[in-house]
Amino acid sequence: MKIFYGFLIIVTVSILFMLPITEAIYDFRTDVRDDNFYGIETGVGVVTANVTLHTSLYDDDTDTIGILSNETDDIPAFSTYDTATRELEVGGLAASGNRTLTVSYDIDALSASTAVSNFMNVVSWIWFILLAAFPAAAIGAIFMGRAG
Repeated sequence: MKIFYGFLIIVTVSILFMLPITEAIYDFRTDVRDDNFYGIETGVGVVTANVTLHTSLYDDDTDTIGILSNETDDIPAFSTYDTATRELEVGGLAASGNRTLTVSYDIDALSASTAVSNFMNVVSWIWFILLAAFPAAAIGAIFMGRAG
């Protein structure tokens, strides 16, 4: 019977470990914002443009930046981001063009509530500790004769 209980513990912890808790926390903490910038012009030989985002990036994570252009010759790409001024440099633009750029990025959804934000900072650690403590407590209970 102890082997069966041990097997159940391994299966349970494996299932719990596969739950996307950290991704769910990230999705809860962030919102996607779209900023539209109209009339962005590039001159002859100029293939970059600077735009200022309306809100700061969440955790200065530039991997969440997505850029679209209505100009068919553009292949817009993120170049640099200044955290102090929120200025974003966009490269890959066609020279001598006029376009509308749409920039999507993650922002902090919990900026108004410090308590909830602080709690969400530790939820991942609490989950990890529970995953580590559950099998240890269960195996201890099995071998001490307190299970079943």
